[in-house]
Amino acid sequence: MTPSDAIASIFDRRGVTAMFVGELQHAAGSGIDAATFFAALQHLTETGVLIIVTKPAPDPHLTDLDLRIVARATPDASGAVEAVWHAFLRDFLASHRCS
Repeated sequence: MTPSDAIASIFDRRGVTAMFVGELQHAAGSGIDAATFFAALQHLTETGVLIIVTKPAPDPHLTDLDLRIVARATPDASGAVEAVWHAFLRDFLASHRCS
């Protein structure tokens, strides 16, 4: 199985259509080094298998986080991305207090 195949199969194994890039990388495990992971991710986006959407940091303390969301390129990809984003925002806003 190629790294691209392994990454694409994570969506099936998890039963999801979108997740943060960091979650996807973690799910890929230590068997795929960072350079190989990002090269495979780029290949999957260039070939139209996946899309990546960059979201703005909702707080200045999060500007260093990778808030990109990767989704299967399906007709409902934007809905899946928005669902992941809104779940993150809901959790973040429920627990974060700026001082």
